Amino acid sequence: MGELAVAQLLSVRLRLILLLLIPSLMYVFTSVYMLQMNHSTAESLTSSLYETSDRSTSLILNADRDMYQALTAYQLLVSGTLNAEEKAAQLKALQENIEQTNTRVGQAVAILKEKQLLQTAHAETNTTIKQNAADFQVSFDQWVKGATSVVQSGAVGKGVVNDPKLMDVFEKGRAPLNRIGEILDADAHRSITDVEAKNRQSARGVYIGVAIVLISLLLLGGIVIRKIMQTVRRILDVTGKIAAGDLCIQPQQTYARDEFGKIAQAIDLMLNNMKSLIGTIAQHTQYVHDASNDLSDSSKESARAAEHVALNIQEMAQEVEVQARSSEETSRAIEEMAIGIQRVAENASIMSDHSTHTSEHAGLGHTMLVKLQEQIVHMLNAVEQLSGTVQSLTRKSDQIGEIASSITSFANQTNILSLNASIEAARAGEHGKGFSVVANEIRKLASQSLASADTINQLIDETRVEIASVSTSMAQTRQEASEGSRLMAEVNQSFDTIHSSVTQIVTQIHETSAITQQMSASSEEISATMDHAAASSSQMMTKSQAVAAATEEQLAMMENIAAASEQLRTVVDALTGAVAVFKIK
Repeated sequence: MGELAVAQLLSVRLRLILLLLIPSLMYVFTSVYMLQMNHSTAESLTSSLYETSDRSTSLILNADRDMYQALTAYQLLVSGTLNAEEKAAQLKALQENIEQTNTRVGQAVAILKEKQLLQTAHAETNTTIKQNAADFQVSFDQWVKGATSVVQSGAVGKGVVNDPKLMDVFEKGRAPLNRIGEILDADAHRSITDVEAKNRQSARGVYIGVAIVLISLLLLGGIVIRKIMQTVRRILDVTGKIAAGDLCIQPQQTYARDEFGKIAQAIDLMLNNMKSLIGTIAQHTQYVHDASNDLSDSSKESARAAEHVALNIQEMAQEVEVQARSSEETSRAIEEMAIGIQRVAENASIMSDHSTHTSEHAGLGHTMLVKLQEQIVHMLNAVEQLSGTVQSLTRKSDQIGEIASSITSFANQTNILSLNASIEAARAGEHGKGFSVVANEIRKLASQSLASADTINQLIDETRVEIASVSTSMAQTRQEASEGSRLMAEVNQSFDTIHSSVTQIVTQIHETSAITQQMSASSEEISATMDHAAASSSQMMTKSQAVAAATEEQLAMMENIAAASEQLRTVVDALTGAVAVFKIK
């Protein structure tokens, strides 16, 4: 839990830097370890060279000593001072020293042949070890043959002991051995110098390579991290402003050709679609609001006119009834009826104009609602496109997770191999100590690789959580857009009802206008002749009743229109409040 809390506190920049530094540090540690191994190898090679040189030189020196001992035994044998027993002992010593000299020189030559050093030349004489060994063998065999012949002949005396010819052959045999020793010393020194020079050159190359790799990694990593952080900061800034309702954000001029560029382009496209949609909704809601206000005012005015018509009709009915009872009041009633008819005609004309205006606004509102619904469909398509991009990121994060799992598997197998190597090194004893150190270092590198793979898995898990959050936000946006589409459908249905009611009002108004014209003609007939007053009064009573019924029906329709207008205003106010959250200018 503590490690998870620390990982959550780390920023994306710091996590990317750690992801870059961990392989760099591992590379540096590996290079240092390889340099140490190289130095250890150089020391081992130096020790091996010294061992070879020491063994060969020791055999050559011992062979030289055996030659002197053989020479001493020879000189004692030919000095004439030994008794038979001493002579036998010196003769045995002579034979043993001769054999030991040949054996040791042969062993030295075998070692040098195994090490492929027989062709190594002397610096001054330019003779090889093989040539010197052959020269030694020829001279030594010649001396042994001569010394053996003198001993077997029984010659004694000072002249025999210090025979110049035989001593010259002996010294010629010793000279190649000295040259072989000098060659071995010079070759060992030169080989060690070359190993040390190559070791220094290798170390210099490794240090330069480490510096170049680290500088390249840091530069490239810094550029990549900077680019990623710029994209992440802009996405956070844009989404934060969108969440706050601020859509006044300018899109980028260019986009990167990678997943982050596609995300930024998709967000800018979504922002432009939302800005266009919200602007269209705001504009259309304003139009609908104005139209609903006009419709409400017109319906109220029509209701007042209808009420006024009803009152006039009632007054006209009372006048007709009075006229039926008293013909004396006929003229006054006819005049009042004519005035009322004139008012009815004027009110009918006004109602016709308002009804026509209301019908036009209702049609315009219906058209705007259709466009608004199309904009909501476009917004849903943009949200679906962004959802597809998020699903693509999810698939790529799953692929990265599979790669991290492969790294974990490789590290586990490496750890098992290093454990087996440690077991085999332990079985080897002293000879396996160096390999055991290598196995332990490999185990450490495998553990570090496991830790790095775990870190990558944690980053991938966090990325999946963030992608899931984005998917949830897209789902909420899609749900809100669907809800807006449903509200638009309800508003569209309300406009259909209003349009139908306005159509019926226009029809009733035309009927009322025809009735008023007919009443006007009747009043003229009453004015022209009083003889038909009774019949005209009866006809006027009938028509006034029809007008009263029509007026009542018209009043009921106006009340329905007023109620629909109030409902439309409520819906428009709710839509205006939802759109007002966003800023597009």
